[in-house]
Amino acid sequence: MATEEKHTFCSAGWVGAARAYVEGQCAAEDLSGVTLRFCEKFTDAPAELATEPGNVTGWFIRIEGGEVEVGRGVLADADVVITADYATVVPLARLVFEGNPEAAEAAQKAVTEAMAQGKMKREGDDAAMASAPFLAGLHDALAKRTA
Repeated sequence: MATEEKHTFCSAGWVGAARAYVEGQCAAEDLSGVTLRFCEKFTDAPAELATEPGNVTGWFIRIEGGEVEVGRGVLADADVVITADYATVVPLARLVFEGNPEAAEAAQKAVTEAMAQGKMKREGDDAAMASAPFLAGLHDALAKRTA
């Protein structure tokens, strides 16, 4: 079995892998009733990954009107925005949860601590994610591709 290429978290290659996964999952879905604008924004990112001033990077998923867009950058009109310190989130981005309850538990603890320390926050309407249950495997698919 060939190993898929790994990419630096939130790099153009990584977002390309996210796009391929999301588009693949959406291909067999009726998207007519789905509206989702999801964004992750990372502060203190490496300068070469910055998509915004001040070493901020991000990526987003927009599903609207039957169209799917996955890209780099910060989505201004997102329904859900997760903002985190880049160095804090990278180890979490590499964790595969399927069949690994210990990793899921460790990640939940790390997220709780990061939120308490102001290194991570989640804003917006979490119900928006419920309109896209076919994306439930996104984290693990990307974790396997994160260098």
